[in-house]
Amino acid sequence: MSKISTSREVRTKLGKIKGVSENGVNTFLGVPYASHLGNDERFQQARPIEPWSGVLDAKKSGPISPQLSSRLSRVMGDFMLPHDENSLTLDIWCPDIGQKEIPVLFWIHGGAFISGAGSLEWYRGTLFAKHQNVIVIGVNYRLGALGFLCHPDISSGNIGIEDQMLALEWVYSNIEYFGGDRKNITLMGQSAGAISVYALLANKRASKMVSNAILQSGRYDNFEELEVAYKKTERFADIAGVEVKALKTLSLDEILNVQTKFAKTQAKFASSAIPFLPVIDQHTIRSEVHEDFLEGARGKNIILGFTRDEMHAWFSGIDEIEKASLEQIELVFKREFTNDWNIILDECRKRRPGASAMEIISMGMNISNFQGHTVNLAKRLSSVDTNTWLYRFDWSSPESIFGACHCIELPFIFGTASQWNPPMLSGGRAKEIAGLSKIIQETWGAFAREGNPNNSNLPNWPKIRENDFNKICWNNFIEVTNSI
Repeated sequence: MSKISTSREVRTKLGKIKGVSENGVNTFLGVPYASHLGNDERFQQARPIEPWSGVLDAKKSGPISPQLSSRLSRVMGDFMLPHDENSLTLDIWCPDIGQKEIPVLFWIHGGAFISGAGSLEWYRGTLFAKHQNVIVIGVNYRLGALGFLCHPDISSGNIGIEDQMLALEWVYSNIEYFGGDRKNITLMGQSAGAISVYALLANKRASKMVSNAILQSGRYDNFEELEVAYKKTERFADIAGVEVKALKTLSLDEILNVQTKFAKTQAKFASSAIPFLPVIDQHTIRSEVHEDFLEGARGKNIILGFTRDEMHAWFSGIDEIEKASLEQIELVFKREFTNDWNIILDECRKRRPGASAMEIISMGMNISNFQGHTVNLAKRLSSVDTNTWLYRFDWSSPESIFGACHCIELPFIFGTASQWNPPMLSGGRAKEIAGLSKIIQETWGAFAREGNPNNSNLPNWPKIRENDFNKICWNNFIEVTNSI
């Protein structure tokens, strides 16, 4: 079907915005939610955007946060887009304006807090908005050293999380002008984005603006103590050859170069550690972050899940992992599970007879990371006043070495598989992918609209209940699950 494009103008509290209307979907791209960040404001919290005069042209996405290639580019593919420190913008896709009280889906991308953007074509919200009658919003926030360095001489830390909070506040204050319902905002995040959703629900300022949350493949203990964050920043400055306070004088290329060198110092065998993490600063994130999350989640609706082979994204096809010795395998399990390492290793072997070294390491690391964190969080949520649905995503292409790996569900959710076509889908049948994508979109759409994922395309998907939990889980192994 050919595109029929016309301009579409919206008046907000801050000023007029002109976007594009195409075949029933209104798109407003590169909408700023924070003021321009000059060099003097590098590593500092942004300010809410000031009102503007005239009409803001919102027909093109803004630059993405400065970054180098993703460490998962061999799995997801790569992209080359303009980047700039002044990148704090939103992309908004909504059904034809004229409706009122449309549910809102606020998307926080992953990328280990060092890569990605809400404005990538991968996450384009056109199909989701059109078919599910939901407003989809992608947010760009500061990444890597620019978003997460923390030290008294340069930054209070959590700048990237604060950016997300400013964006959420912009949406809460202005989405009604796009037909949106600010009383029905669903946060959705994957990987680092899921950690971000966790942090936002744990923050009273943010959680009061949210009705529902979807947390995909997160690691929910990934918060840094202040002293550790200070030492990391000092190490970063040492690599740069300057004092901490002088980091803001470096060029952008110098910062990205140092960031790469720093990340290598954090690397371990068979690990996917994140070099920069949100910090327990007692302001944005408190020491009681896990208790705060449960309080923020109280009364809300939650979807929580992971993929079957998360760690294949890092390990599959990597020679040193594929050829790991028995001693190396045991060292990984000892590192991850300490006293229970041999029990978990034996169980992994029982569940996957004849598995390769990579498959055993991948399974164990999933249990100690994404799967384990998700199962533990589901168990905690089952004991409080929330409606929580737990899933595992199992689909994989028979021709792909990556299995049901980290990020594989994303093109299904956004319906972008045919345009994106990442390596992790290589060999998958287009008709099968499109059919499953339709089911997942309708499930996530039902959840955003109604707070319940059940719909006519699914068998009944029951909520997690505390009394049932021990029947389905043992040592973070899923015995029985609602697999997609």
